[in-house]
Amino acid sequence: RSSAASDVYKRQIMNSIDVIDGLTSYEFNRLFTHKNLLSTNNLKLIKGEKFNWKSFILNLKSGDVYYKNKLRKTCSHTSWPCEKYCLDHQKRGKFTNVKWARLIKTKRYFFDPKKFKLDIYNEIKRKGQWWAKNRPSWSTCYRLDGTSDLGIGRAIAGWPTMHNYQFYDYTKNPNVLKKYVKGHYSDNYYLTFSWSGENKQDCLYALENGVNVAVPILNEIKALQHLPSLWHPKKLWGYPVINGENSDLRFLDNKQGAIVALKPKGSLIHDTSGFLVRGSWV
Repeated sequence: RSSAASDVYKRQIMNSIDVIDGLTSYEFNRLFTHKNLLSTNNLKLIKGEKFNWKSFILNLKSGDVYYKNKLRKTCSHTSWPCEKYCLDHQKRGKFTNVKWARLIKTKRYFFDPKKFKLDIYNEIKRKGQWWAKNRPSWSTCYRLDGTSDLGIGRAIAGWPTMHNYQFYDYTKNPNVLKKYVKGHYSDNYYLTFSWSGENKQDCLYALENGVNVAVPILNEIKALQHLPSLWHPKKLWGYPVINGENSDLRFLDNKQGAIVALKPKGSLIHDTSGFLVRGSWV
């Protein structure tokens, strides 16, 4: 892309942003022209490195986004507990500069979805080639809906030159789940369904069809009395439970049609809505 064309593209994007208060022009320009949209600064992703996997994630703004005076949703099937306790608002997501970065990347997507996906594609190619050359014993994987459910990963995973790259995501969208069960997506795309606190029938459908379901779980006996017991039950809803805290590499889970137990993060530990599944077992 020529310098002149880049300047035109940048001005078009700048004009599409509704609110930029709090950002210096340098910060704004850097966020919109920065070639790296993916990040690795996530403890769960880093855990996968002990298995020689380097994970990259795309984090956008979760929930509702106003773009050109229209309400856009980055998660179509969210519930109020999901919105309240979303990882988008936990840990680094609480920092203003992180919020701005995610918001601007999201509006960058809505401004030109095709161009945004092409930018992601090019970044994946760069990262994949670098790791293949400099860390040949390692593999790379990509989670492109880290804090959204727009289907970016589902789309790019199916591109002809992406078949040797591993993609994975979580979703609460039952329509996506049904397509996944029917084999609609490419083989290099792995999907885990997510409990929302309100979608048990969809979760059971996933489990019955061999799709794992991620559920936040708290053992109240262990939490309150620090007893040397499992932090999750062996079974939930009649299905086996596996530990989802060892890494985020869901495509390596050794059981299919299982509950993937996740420990509550941040303020979620105080949830009593039913989204956090509480129990007492030893």
